[in-house]
Amino acid sequence: MAQVDRSFIGEGIINARAYQSQDALIDLGNCDTFNITYQETTTKLPNYRGGGGNRNSRSRVTDVGVSIGMYDLTPENIARATRAKVAEVATAAVTDQPLACAGVVGELIPFDSLPDLTAPVTLKTAADAALEAGTDYLLNPHGIIVLSTGNITSAGIKASYTPRGSSVIEMLAGSPVELEIFISGLNDAQSGEPYSLRVHRLKLGIVAQLPVLGQEYLKLEVPGEALADDRITGTDLSKFCKMELAG
Repeated sequence: MAQVDRSFIGEGIINARAYQSQDALIDLGNCDTFNITYQETTTKLPNYRGGGGNRNSRSRVTDVGVSIGMYDLTPENIARATRAKVAEVATAAVTDQPLACAGVVGELIPFDSLPDLTAPVTLKTAADAALEAGTDYLLNPHGIIVLSTGNITSAGIKASYTPRGSSVIEMLAGSPVELEIFISGLNDAQSGEPYSLRVHRLKLGIVAQLPVLGQEYLKLEVPGEALADDRITGTDLSKFCKMELAG
C-alpha cells in the first residue's frame, strides 16, 4: 500500500480559561507559536558481568514545558505574561486633580489617568488661576507640555478632565496563572483538516523581556509548564495533554 502524506503545518486559535473553572474558553488572539517540550532523566544500571554496556535503564519525564507566542497585547495577556493585576479606570470626570511639576518649559506633566481629549480639559495653577491652552501649555494624549513658566511653577497645577476608558496593569503585583488550554487547530499542510490539542493544566511563567519600544511587532513569548492534572483518572489517559487528529 502506498504511503499517504501526513505532513503537518499547524495553525489555529488558542482558547483559555482558569484551571478548575467552568468559565468560557476565550480566544487569546493572534498567536504564531505553541510549543511543547519534554525533558527526561535516565538512571542506568551498568553491566558488571563483563562485556560493558548497561544491564538495565529507567527513564522518567521530569518536565513538560510549554511556550506561547502572543501578538495581541490585551490587558489580560500582558497580565498573564507579567504576573500582573488589572483594574479598569473609572471614567467619571475628575475635578482639580493636583499634579506636581518643576515648572520647566518643555516639561511633560502626565495626568494620573489618560485623558479623554474629546471631553473638556481645564487647568489651573495651585492658586486657582486659570491656565490657557496654547499659551501656558499644549495638551497631548498623556497630559500637557509646558509652554511657558510664567504661570506654571514648581507649586504645581490642578487638572479637571475626564479619563478615557483604559486598563491599568500592575506588573508583578499578582501570582502565577494556571490555565486550561484548548487549541482549535487546522492542518494547513492537509487542506485545513481540523485537529485539537488540550492542555489540562498549564502554569504560566513570566516573560524574559517586554520590548515596549522597537521597530517590529511586539510578541509576548510566554513560557510555562504543563502540570499533572489529578482530576484525570483512568487507564491510558494523559494527565498532561491530549491531541485529536482528523482521520
